Amino acid sequence: MKGKSEKQNDKFTADFGETFVDFQISELIPNKKVVWKVTDCNLHWIINKKEWNGNEVVFEISEKKNATQIDFTHIGLVPGAECYEDCEVGWTEHITVSLVKYINDGKGMPV
Repeated sequence: MKGKSEKQNDKFTADFGETFVDFQISELIPNKKVVWKVTDCNLHWIINKKEWNGNEVVFEISEKKNATQIDFTHIGLVPGAECYEDCEVGWTEHITVSLVKYINDGKGMPV
């Protein structure tokens, strides 16, 4: 990751080789909600490489039964989108494996 992701309006890039996504933190309510707006991207494996531009990635944080719950929504990733199937699988792995590993161990995947 390049850039900063600590406060509202910070900008950062998630870089995966040929694929990259530029985000800006468009909303931040500490301990409640974070919204990342996609400002640019290159999804190298699909025809519409800019398909995510303008999309929002939302993390909503709450407490449920004395535990922290994180609800994740990618606004704009809908059935019918060119990358829907691949991206759904990718986000599922990032959220349920990498994010959990990062929260529990301090390091996500890939390292």
